Amino acid sequence: MEIIIDETFQNDMEFGFIYCFSNECMPGILKIGITDKNPLERARQLYTTGVALPFKVEFSKKVKYPRGKETILHKLLEQYADRVNDRREFFRVTTEEVLTFFELMDGEMWVDETCDKQDEEDEPRPQTNKNNAKGCRDMTKCFTNGQKIRHKIGINKIWIGEYDASKNVIVYDGKYYNSPSGFAAAHHVVDNPNRVNSTANGWGECEYEVNGNWVSIYSLPG
Repeated sequence: MEIIIDETFQNDMEFGFIYCFSNECMPGILKIGITDKNPLERARQLYTTGVALPFKVEFSKKVKYPRGKETILHKLLEQYADRVNDRREFFRVTTEEVLTFFELMDGEMWVDETCDKQDEEDEPRPQTNKNNAKGCRDMTKCFTNGQKIRHKIGINKIWIGEYDASKNVIVYDGKYYNSPSGFAAAHHVVDNPNRVNSTANGWGECEYEVNGNWVSIYSLPG
């Protein structure tokens, strides 16, 4: 199944980004909207004096006729999720549920270009500055031997690998991955083959297990 926009929406902007933002001030609530700008720029725009904390880009996708797709996505979400305000783009829903709908749309998933090229090329980033705002990007410092690393696509497509400190790799199904980005990219190839961009920002997409809980590795301290 694919969300298709017919000629009714051809007066829409031809290309733009449909995005999913979260905010720590609104736990459990996501903002689903569109922009013709880089999603990071749009998130910064929304961080005004009336908002206590900045918005986080959970994910975004460059699509054709974004306004039409946004309209349909909002209608789908209204069927089973709580729309906080009929005039606003906020829904009480999980990121996994929203991502499932994003995967039905044609287009290209947005990748944060501020991430190091080394990450995109599956190379671990040397830790040179412990105060770096990006946090840890060196697997030898990020993970302990045997630590579980998880990557999810939608709700049910899940890979769980294990960090091997002796080889400094993530092991899954007998294969070795030199970084979370390589691990995530390989998963997309298998379970998300329609994705146009074969690279992945594994540091932003993967989680690691701590005391039975899954935590994003994006903000691991350096």
